Amino acid sequence: MAHALSSAELDMHWTASPTVRLTDEVSPRVEAVRARLLELEPNLADAGMRLGYLDETGNGAPTGEQGRHLLVGALQLPDGSWLNFAAALFRPIVADHGTLLPTTLSTTVMAAGILVLGFLVVRLIGRPLRALSVAADRIGRPGETAPVPEDGPREVRQAAQAFNRMQARIDRLIADRTQALAAVSHDLRTPIARLRLRAGFIEDADTQRQIDADLDEMEAMIASTLAYLRGEAEQEPLRVADLAAILETLCDDATDAGHRASYDGPSQARLACRPIAMKRALANLIGNAVKYGGVARVSLRDSGTAVEIAVEDDGPGIPDEELEAAFEPFRRLDPARNPESGGSGLGLTIARQVAERHGGTVSLRNHPSGGLVATLTIPRVDGRK
Repeated sequence: MAHALSSAELDMHWTASPTVRLTDEVSPRVEAVRARLLELEPNLADAGMRLGYLDETGNGAPTGEQGRHLLVGALQLPDGSWLNFAAALFRPIVADHGTLLPTTLSTTVMAAGILVLGFLVVRLIGRPLRALSVAADRIGRPGETAPVPEDGPREVRQAAQAFNRMQARIDRLIADRTQALAAVSHDLRTPIARLRLRAGFIEDADTQRQIDADLDEMEAMIASTLAYLRGEAEQEPLRVADLAAILETLCDDATDAGHRASYDGPSQARLACRPIAMKRALANLIGNAVKYGGVARVSLRDSGTAVEIAVEDDGPGIPDEELEAAFEPFRRLDPARNPESGGSGLGLTIARQVAERHGGTVSLRNHPSGGLVATLTIPRVDGRK
């Protein structure tokens, strides 16, 4: 019965004489256990109960175990025999190393397998998602349409197929819109040419000049709109150009046209860019300055990592809350600008479009002393002048 009542925490043996030898029978912990046992069973006080710690060598331990803090005891039964017990209440349970090692090893191998499998699954799902992200970033850039591979799990394949269909619809929409506008602009050139011819027969020189100016504005609006919709900057290859020379030429052209324009900066600033598109963007900024601000003060600063071009005018400026709206297509801020100056409302839009396709930015700010400052910043890819 003693053996049957034994467990991993309580080891019991029945012997003719006590087999435990205690190293300490008086300690706060032992006395606390003794008091609790007597509280649960007061009759144990008359049974000659011995309670204490096993001695350091383990002599007399019922199971031959060794341990300094193993609680052991003996209780005399009515027939004079003794019930010896050892309780592992105050020592850590030590696992069997023979069992622990294989268990730990198998658990480690299982965890490593799960990690490897999880990594492969994440890579399998992540690769098409990364391709989808790259393709989404290219939407709207002419010449950079890239279909997404339709592979991977079923859900990813369905997303890629839907994305490719959407991309095809967008490309078709842009192409149809550009083609329609190109056809209209081509048809408009004929009546514009007739009107220009008829204007030549008008005797009033002032009226003739006004009609020619209106016709020039119509042609400029058509050309600007086509350039914006076609995104011609993307079709031009990159090559090294001298931005300082381009700015000096634009300022000289503005001066020859009777405007005030000046350039301040180095005599040379070479940069890998799309020269035609960059010239168009800079011409738009300088043109806006002389048209709306009466003067264009152009400055160029080359830091080695980026080229910064600032165009300052003396105009009325733009309200701070409208600065960002000025970049919207066909947006004309008449309250802040001269309403008689004309324009298609695409100059700043095209300038920002060109800058962004070069990895740069265009920003506007009002000068504290009056006027507007347009700043175009283009980073150097190679960091060299």
